[in-house]
Amino acid sequence: HTSFNQTVASTGRLSSTKPNFQNIPIRTDTGKEIRKAFKPQNQGWKLISADYSQIELRIMAHISEDKNLIKAFNNNEDVHRSTASQVFDIEISKVTKDQRRKAKAINFGLIYGMSAFGLAKQIDVSRTEAKQYIDGYFDNYPGVLQFMNETKEKAKSQGYVETVLGRRLYLPQINSKNKMQQQHALRTAINAPMQGSSADIIKKAMIDIQDWIDMEDHEIKMFMQVHDELVFELDAEKADEYANSLKLMMSNALKLRIPLEVDIGIGSNWQEAH
Repeated sequence: HTSFNQTVASTGRLSSTKPNFQNIPIRTDTGKEIRKAFKPQNQGWKLISADYSQIELRIMAHISEDKNLIKAFNNNEDVHRSTASQVFDIEISKVTKDQRRKAKAINFGLIYGMSAFGLAKQIDVSRTEAKQYIDGYFDNYPGVLQFMNETKEKAKSQGYVETVLGRRLYLPQINSKNKMQQQHALRTAINAPMQGSSADIIKKAMIDIQDWIDMEDHEIKMFMQVHDELVFELDAEKADEYANSLKLMMSNALKLRIPLEVDIGIGSNWQEAH
C-alpha cells in the first residue's frame, strides 16, 4: 500500500511514497509487467483507468485565452497536428509523424519553460532551427506568448502565481541575485499554474466521485491517483455504466473555455486498462 501526500509537491499535486506508484514506467517491458500485477481484489471485478487528456495544454488554452489554441481544442482537432500545421506552414492533412513529434515537443516543452537549446537537444535539430520553431509557434499562438510574459512580470512583482481556482504557488527565488535560481523560478512560474490547476481539477473530481459513491452506495472503489489518472476497481457487470458516469463527472469537475477530455480504459489489470 502506498502513501499519498498532500503537502510534498510544491504544485499541490499528490505525491506517492513507500512505494512510489506514480513513477512506474509506462513504455518499458518491466514497467508493463509491474502494471499487470495491479488487479482487483474481488473475483469478477475489473479495473477502470480514467485519464485526463492533454489537461495541461487545455489549461494553457484556458488561461492564455489564445484564440487559435482554443479553436483547435473546441474543434476537437489533434492539437499536435494543428501546431505542426501552423509552425511548418503546411496543410494539416500533410503533417508527417516526425513533424507531429516535433510539434508535441514544442507544445509540452514551452509549458515547462524549455529554451531553444533544450528543444534542439530533444528533437535533434540545430539551436537555430529550434528557435525558428519556437518563433513560429508564438507567431501562431500570440496569446500564449503574452500569457508567459505577463506571468513572469507578475511573479516578479508579487512573488507568486495562481491556479485557475486562485490557489497561490509561491516562488521565493523569483528575484534571486543568482541567475540560475532566478531562471529556474521563472520557468516554474510558467509551469506551476498548469500543474497546479490540473492538481486542483483532479482533486475536485475525486471529491465529486467519492460523494457520488457514498450517496448511491455504489460497488466501486477509487484506489489510486497517478497525476492526471484515477484508477478504480468495480464489479465487471457495472463497468460500462460506471465508466460513463466517471467520464461525465471528471469532464465536469471544472468548466473551462474548452472541454476537458477523459480517456477511459477497462481491463483485468492496470496495464490492460490503461
